[in-house]
Amino acid sequence: MEERHSLVDHPASFKSRGIGQFAESVLPLIDKTISRDITEAGVLQQIVSKYKGKKVEFITVADKKGDFNHCTIEVLDWNEAKNRKEDVIRRFANSKFTADYVPFGYRLSDEGNEYLYLAEILETPSPWIRSYGNDSSDGWVGHYYGNSLRNCAIIPYTIPDQYIGRDAYELMTELEALAEENNEAKIKAAGFDNIHHLNYTVERARRNITVGIAEAQSMLDEQSKQQAEAMNQHIAAAKSGGLLDPIKGIGMEDWAAANVQLSNGRPLDEVLKVLGTEKPVWDEVSAEWMARMSQDTTFAISKVYGDAFTNPNIGKFAQAGGSGAAQGSGDLEKVKNDFELYIKIMCHQNMASVQGIDATSVLKQYGLSVTDWSMAGAHWAPKMGSDLQLAMKMAPLMEKYNAEFAAAGAGSDISF
Repeated sequence: MEERHSLVDHPASFKSRGIGQFAESVLPLIDKTISRDITEAGVLQQIVSKYKGKKVEFITVADKKGDFNHCTIEVLDWNEAKNRKEDVIRRFANSKFTADYVPFGYRLSDEGNEYLYLAEILETPSPWIRSYGNDSSDGWVGHYYGNSLRNCAIIPYTIPDQYIGRDAYELMTELEALAEENNEAKIKAAGFDNIHHLNYTVERARRNITVGIAEAQSMLDEQSKQQAEAMNQHIAAAKSGGLLDPIKGIGMEDWAAANVQLSNGRPLDEVLKVLGTEKPVWDEVSAEWMARMSQDTTFAISKVYGDAFTNPNIGKFAQAGGSGAAQGSGDLEKVKNDFELYIKIMCHQNMASVQGIDATSVLKQYGLSVTDWSMAGAHWAPKMGSDLQLAMKMAPLMEKYNAEFAAAGAGSDISF
């Protein structure tokens, strides 16, 4: 037998304390008829007698936040199952562990790997659940869960086969509508035992979405980090190579800020006064900066220009003030703090364009200038490119507001 430790003292122990560990959202799904104040062998007998041959969701550990480790298993009666042909069953039946452990669950993973879930039948204060699979050997049973069978839980539902492989968002929307209607006949016709079974499937779809987004976001974060590091290297190279050196005393930030001031309606003579230059010099400087940007294949200059363009009150314009300065309106701040409002205005402009209405007039209805809108776009565009959850909100919001403005007429009065 392998060396054992107390469940409470062992560093791998999850220290679960039974059903009290489960969140309120999970409790209605759990089969609470399984006794927890009896021996491990007694719990095993109850589970097998009630669920043998059926697929259930087996929870090995949970917490009050609602998170839990789980898997779908087929409950086995080992006396009947030990003669089955599956490789993992034949291997365990011929192993030396049959005296200490009894298989109660079989799982075939998505990757095609087979596992047996084992209950320990030795007289010990800290029995462990183990999984026996491809990585098990003559000297090692397999992965241990640091928990006993009587501290785990059974959810007597699995996702009906017809929903496996469906798009999680589409499925969740469809089943949430079914749950809201709560029609028993329709629920059963859809393949569910009852409303709890349906709610369980909705929750699984929601969790799959959360896990999928987290995994994809992690990959995107790493990609964004690498891109940012590469761009920083390009900018450093541009600086050391003189591509960002001022032209006739006007640096990139001042030039970008000046262009924002001009696009926001500030008179050219005021802008030139802040820069301390004259129009012929300004024209020459602008032409040279444009030439540098067009020749920069790394887009380092464009990146510096874009960053400066989103904050026009920098460099020589930081303290210049003046009524024409592009400070950004209070309405712009509303848009920068409200993603849905940003998409709403975008859709309003789209529908206005289709109906022959000037997009600038639409912006005015929201108290925004063209420059304000450019700054709002510069604020949200990188966020949509780096935040998957935000990006995934965009399509349903666009569908909602495109339909709203198409029906109402994009020239209709609006308010925040």
